[in-house]
Amino acid sequence: MSLSMQGKFDELSKELINHVLGFEEGEENFIRSEQYVLSNLLYHHCLAVNSHNVRRSIDGLVLKFSIHGQHHRSQQLQNLTSKFLASPFFKDHDELDIEWSLLSLLLHLSNSPTQVPVSDDEILLTLNKSSSPVKSLHLAEENIDWVAYLRQGEPEYVVGVEQPLSDWSSDDEKNETEDEALYNQYSPIKSSSVAVKDTCNLPRAPTAQELLEQSHRAQSWLAANTHTQYWGSKKYQQCAPLSSHPAANVAKLWETKCGSRGSQQLSEWAVMRETVWVLMCPSTSHIFQYNADQGFVVHPEITIPSLTPGAAKRLLEELCLPLNQLLEIDAFLKKCEVPSVDPPFPVTLQAYATGIRLWRHRFQSHLATIEDQIKKQESTCTLSWLEGELYPWLRTLSAIATVHSMAAMRPEISPREAAVRLINGLCDGVESAGEPGVRCVLLRLLLHTLRHYLSIINNWLLHGSLVDHAQEFIIQRSESVKVTDETFWHDAFILNPHHQSEAKQSRRSSLKFLSPLVGALTTVGKSRELLAVLDVEPLPRSSAILYLHQKSKMDPEMVLEEVIIRHIQDALYGSSEKAKENTEGNEGVADDSSALTEVDQHMVSNYQQVDPLLLAAFIGDAGTPASPTMTAQKDSVTRMIEDMAEVPRAISVVSLLSSAISPLIRKKEEELSARLTQVLLEKYHMDRHCQAVRSILLMEAGDVMHEFYSHLFSKIDIGESIDGISLTLHLQDCVTRLVPDLAPLFSVSVSSASGFLNSAEENKTDNQSVPADSMLGKDSNQTKEEEQDKNKLGSDSTTMPLSKAGLPDISINYQVPYPVNLLLSEKVLSQYNILFRFCLSIKRATNGLERLKFKDLASWNAVIGSGSNTEDAAGPLLSRLHRLQLLRLWLLCFTRELHDHFANTVFLPFHQTVEKLFLSRPSLNVIITEHEKLLNRLITNCLMGSGKTSSPLQIVLNKVFWLSQRLGQLWRRDIGRVTCNELSAIETQYAQVHRYLVNFLTRLTTTNYLPHLEGLTRTLVDTVPLLTQP
Repeated sequence: MSLSMQGKFDELSKELINHVLGFEEGEENFIRSEQYVLSNLLYHHCLAVNSHNVRRSIDGLVLKFSIHGQHHRSQQLQNLTSKFLASPFFKDHDELDIEWSLLSLLLHLSNSPTQVPVSDDEILLTLNKSSSPVKSLHLAEENIDWVAYLRQGEPEYVVGVEQPLSDWSSDDEKNETEDEALYNQYSPIKSSSVAVKDTCNLPRAPTAQELLEQSHRAQSWLAANTHTQYWGSKKYQQCAPLSSHPAANVAKLWETKCGSRGSQQLSEWAVMRETVWVLMCPSTSHIFQYNADQGFVVHPEITIPSLTPGAAKRLLEELCLPLNQLLEIDAFLKKCEVPSVDPPFPVTLQAYATGIRLWRHRFQSHLATIEDQIKKQESTCTLSWLEGELYPWLRTLSAIATVHSMAAMRPEISPREAAVRLINGLCDGVESAGEPGVRCVLLRLLLHTLRHYLSIINNWLLHGSLVDHAQEFIIQRSESVKVTDETFWHDAFILNPHHQSEAKQSRRSSLKFLSPLVGALTTVGKSRELLAVLDVEPLPRSSAILYLHQKSKMDPEMVLEEVIIRHIQDALYGSSEKAKENTEGNEGVADDSSALTEVDQHMVSNYQQVDPLLLAAFIGDAGTPASPTMTAQKDSVTRMIEDMAEVPRAISVVSLLSSAISPLIRKKEEELSARLTQVLLEKYHMDRHCQAVRSILLMEAGDVMHEFYSHLFSKIDIGESIDGISLTLHLQDCVTRLVPDLAPLFSVSVSSASGFLNSAEENKTDNQSVPADSMLGKDSNQTKEEEQDKNKLGSDSTTMPLSKAGLPDISINYQVPYPVNLLLSEKVLSQYNILFRFCLSIKRATNGLERLKFKDLASWNAVIGSGSNTEDAAGPLLSRLHRLQLLRLWLLCFTRELHDHFANTVFLPFHQTVEKLFLSRPSLNVIITEHEKLLNRLITNCLMGSGKTSSPLQIVLNKVFWLSQRLGQLWRRDIGRVTCNELSAIETQYAQVHRYLVNFLTRLTTTNYLPHLEGLTRTLVDTVPLLTQP
């Protein structure tokens, strides 16, 4: 039927149910009614009987009777079928082929015809048809009275009647009379009178036919309960088939045809039982032999009567790989019973071994059931049937063996890497499994394996302690980092401490479902430790778990493992009740896990009495059972895992586990982070300390810092020595007007190696520096052009020495209290000092030009008061004076444009963003991370480089400073001594500096999206100086 018709049937069926029964869609009765209607419409076929199929079924049943040695039944079925079909009743019947329909009905009603016991009538019929002389002789011998024959020559004793001893022993006499009657009835020695009297009451002697039947039953029972030894003997014990049918003697016919008689023919019953025994406890047997090189191999000279040696070997060889896998798994389980201490054996692998052991016991219980079924012979059991029974288990074993190869604990693998590899392998196995049963078993193993990880996380979330003695958790606490260290937030918890470099290169070293939550977990751990050190009352113990319970309506007393398992059950089956129904519905397919603890008792007690040979298969070389006994009662979590039903559809177990554990961790992170942020801002005033550092080092407090750097510049200009103590005292005096309580925390340090470098060294340093835009994707041509500009710019190094704007290597230190130093660490303060020196360079260049006043011009009064004899020269003097004034205005305008641009476009947005960050009160992790990002971006925007080398902007500031210094020298000299060449040289150098910066910014904004530089670029392009010769 096409899919379109099926969809039409669906709609019509829903309308029919709604119209006739009145059920609404979504009700339970509506769903059941719809299933019933669609089942009858789609799958109910009333077809005419096929006589050929019925004939083939009857012929197959006849052949089956012959194979089982029931030839009389085979012949009788053929005769009765022929008579039934030849009956005249069906010739003129109204129904066509009614005889074949009746035969088909009888065939469908029959149930295992070959297993019906032989009735007495069939035995008599068989005996009557037998005409063997041996049987006739036996019948003649059965007519002999063996009782009389064996009593010949024995004396006959006559026992008289006893007299009563007294009158008051009537009760005893009565009892003795009854005992005497019983004795006389069954005693072989009787008096003649009693014998004559009770002759009619003697039991009737069995007839020859009855004795023959008893003998037949005894022989049948003995043959069924006696197992002939086929192993260990030098001469093979051959098993002859009971049937002479060719299908039951394939091996004999093959040997006759090939002329070889080297194979041992075993009964299929014996081969199946030994196969089951070896699967229960993999060890060397008669059929499956083990050697260290090849593992398990099949005995080359073993077959069964119905198969050729090659076919039997090929069939049994399919079990060699599963046997090798079981042997490896059993060795691993035995190793886990006594785990090593040094190096520590991962607890995760022990939890995985627990899950494997539970599956192994379930498999052994299933094998025990199969062995009982084979031994009782109440149904047809063949190797094909055994293969079908073992197929789903062997498929599961193959999947487990694939994952188990990752559980090998080698010396070069750390416990953490072994645990991560195993968990990731189980996750991949669950996601790639194509069968619901295999998927369910691997999911159970995964949940068993994760129990230790979930236990670690549970203790960490609830108690704040990271307990991991075997060092197998993906996060480790660094013992060298104390909670009071300023690097605590970055270095307290590390990933994979033993193989950290390998973890960055290989994805296998990270746990898939937990990797997105590593940051949140470490935040929770660090927040708990900080709150404990700061003596802050911890959060309620189960607040995070209560959040998840409220969403899922679970019991608040459950631990994290139960919460995760319940979440997975709800996601897979809809609800816990539905999962329970599915589990109960699958009890017929999979054995109940509650019976696993009784497997060993069943194997030992039952087979000790019934089958000692089977019990011997469970005994290892040391005389102990190969599989350990599950003596401890399973806990509730194990029971929940083992009660999980089959997973009907493919799942993403990574996302499933992440969604199960993520809400709990995220909620805990939010609670602890909010609490920690509240403490840091309200009690320790982290935002106020950060604002104080920005106000001083970024010169946001302009009035305070103007007094400080003016004092510094004046000391440098007069050549006074610079020392950190005097500058510290002056800075603290300035800061006291802004934040009096924080002023003692500031100090100034001057590097002992500071000073002014000579011109050659500075020129070399600046010319070898790399522009910032080289890291932003500039091509080689642009880089070459810029290098040419720089070389041209620094060509006159003899007249213009290059230093860092004439400033010493000065830094402002801030004694950050704990725990504010988690944000304002030494690294962060060093970055702030880089920006402070940049701001100081701009201030230095601008301050030098602003201090050139017109009243300080040395030649101004001489020019104004000159006589007539100097009128001819007045013109050139005024021109040179005008050019000197214009040069000052050019440089001052240039430096102020740079100052205003960085103050309004770069520093002001940074200030506003940081203020908004603290007002939003995010977690400490967000504050630290975002603050570092903003600070790094600020350095890049200011220096346009990494800060380790001289940036193009720093070179420009250095040259502008020395131009201003040169201008000041001319400003204070006699204008009559200032030549036009000197003015032209300074003007040309300034023009080169201006154009160099314009070209650099133009190329930078063209190749990259830098909106904060576009306004500065346009302003500098519009103010490029145009030089004209006087």
